[in-house]
Amino acid sequence: MEYWNEIYAKNPYHSGKAPNQFLLDMLPRLSRGRCLDVGMGEGANSVYLAQKGFEVKGFDVSSTAVEHAQKMAAETGVTIESKRTDLDLFLLGMLEYDTVVMTYFKPPVTRYYSEIIRSLKMGGTLIVESMMVDEMKEPIGPDDTFRDWYFKPNELLQHLKGLRILFYNEGLVGSRHLVQCVALKPTDRDVSRYGLFGMQSGQKDSGPSVHQKLAEQLFKKKS
Repeated sequence: MEYWNEIYAKNPYHSGKAPNQFLLDMLPRLSRGRCLDVGMGEGANSVYLAQKGFEVKGFDVSSTAVEHAQKMAAETGVTIESKRTDLDLFLLGMLEYDTVVMTYFKPPVTRYYSEIIRSLKMGGTLIVESMMVDEMKEPIGPDDTFRDWYFKPNELLQHLKGLRILFYNEGLVGSRHLVQCVALKPTDRDVSRYGLFGMQSGQKDSGPSVHQKLAEQLFKKKS
C-alpha cells in the first residue's frame, strides 16, 4: 500500500521504538508461546515480545514498515517472522497462536474477527488497543477504509462473543480516546465439546442456538 509506504519512508519509527504501553501493562496476562502481531507496523511490539521469549510472527500491508521491523529486530538481537501482506491474503491457521496482538488496526470486514479468534489456541489471549471515533478528525470515504481504525462504543465487544473478557476500557487514556481489551479463549473441555467457539460475528440474534441450549443444560448439571 503506497500510502503507508510513504508514511513510514518519510518518518521512520515515528511512533518510537518502544512497545505499546498497554501491551507492557498487560504482559503478565498474556499467554506465552506463539504470537501473531496483526498490522505490526514497524515492529515495536513484535520485537519486544520476542525479547520476552515469544515466538513472533507479524504482518503489515507496508513493505517499508516490515523492513523497519526486521532492521529493529536485527539491531536488538532477536528473530521475528514478518511478511508484507494484508488480512485478506494472510492465512490464519486453526488453533495456531497463544496470543494475538492487534494495536491500531481494525479488521475491515467483520468475519475476520471470527478467523482471528479461531486462530487462537484454547486458553489463548487476544489484546487490542485502538482509537475511538471521538479521535476521528475527518470523515473516511469508501476509498480510504484502510485508514479506518476507529471503533464505535461497544463495537469491539460485539465481535468478541464467546471469549472471556479479562480487561475492557473505553475512554480517555492520556489525551486520546481509546478502546483497550484483553480477552481469553476458554479452555473448559465441555465448552469445546459443544462447539461454542463457532463465532458468527455480525449476525442478528434469533433466539438461543442449539449450542447455547446444550451449554445451558451442561451448566445446570454442574450446578
